[in-house]
Amino acid sequence: MSNSQKRASGDAGASAEHEYERRSLGRRRRVRERYGPVGSILTALAGEPHNVHAWKQGAEGEAATAKALERHLRRTDVVVLHDRRIPGRGRANIDHIAIGPGGITVIDTKSSRGQIQLRTVGVISRRELLLVNGRDRTSQLDALERQVERVATVLDRQRVDYVDAMGALCYPFMRRDLLHYGRARDGLITVDDPRHAAKVANRGGPLTPEDIEDLVSRIAAAFPPAV
Repeated sequence: MSNSQKRASGDAGASAEHEYERRSLGRRRRVRERYGPVGSILTALAGEPHNVHAWKQGAEGEAATAKALERHLRRTDVVVLHDRRIPGRGRANIDHIAIGPGGITVIDTKSSRGQIQLRTVGVISRRELLLVNGRDRTSQLDALERQVERVATVLDRQRVDYVDAMGALCYPFMRRDLLHYGRARDGLITVDDPRHAAKVANRGGPLTPEDIEDLVSRIAAAFPPAV
């Protein structure tokens, strides 16, 4: 299989879309059972609750990131796997895994809009914060760091010790400041838009197209499609 044929694999946002449809259908069914024929009207008037609509937003964000990555990584050797299941973690998934000359980039998409900031607080005990529209969302960094560690563990078990693994927390709908600073966790994670995530994925390195193809096979086997 050529690089052009396997530039991207998987359906970005498929598992999030599936979960949205499951929750939306379940809600409509419960309302109909409780209120009868008028239930459909009530559901339409009330709109979708946040815990349902958030899954649709997530799917749209992942699809937007996948489309942007495809555009920015065209004519490169980078291969992107989308929506990969984490074995043993229920419905947990990794949104995108990019494999290129510089190694592997684990990309987690967030559909939040607005301002994204990294800030360090404290004097004696310094702490790095991720702020989304002023709200503390540092847990998103923690979750992505665990995903990167999980991928690194798979490589370690297969004795692949020549591959660098990094992370990118990607916001396709962010309002990017001119002087946006996006380096977190001592440079392990980039917090930015899809264009800059693509730059990380396409970083220079020693891996040949044959090395990349081998890594794609290993990662695809270790993290199968989520749907």
